[in-house]
Amino acid sequence: MKRTTITYGLAASALVIVAAWAALAASLIPLWAAETAMVIAFPVLVLFLGLWWRAPGGEEDIPFIGY
Repeated sequence: MKRTTITYGLAASALVIVAAWAALAASLIPLWAAETAMVIAFPVLVLFLGLWWRAPGGEEDIPFIGY
C-alpha cells in the first residue's frame, strides 16, 4: 500500500469517530449507534496508523515479511 492510500484510510476512520462523537453530542443518533461506529472505526484507525508509520514516502510497497 502506498502512503497516500493509507492516509485516506486513516483520515476516513478518524472522520467516522469524530462524526459519531459530534452526532452523539448533538443528539442526532442514539448512544448505541455512536458506540458501534466508534468500536468499528477505532481498530481501523490504529491499523492504518501503524501502516502509515511503517510505509515509505516514495513509490515503493511495504514488503511482505512472512509469519
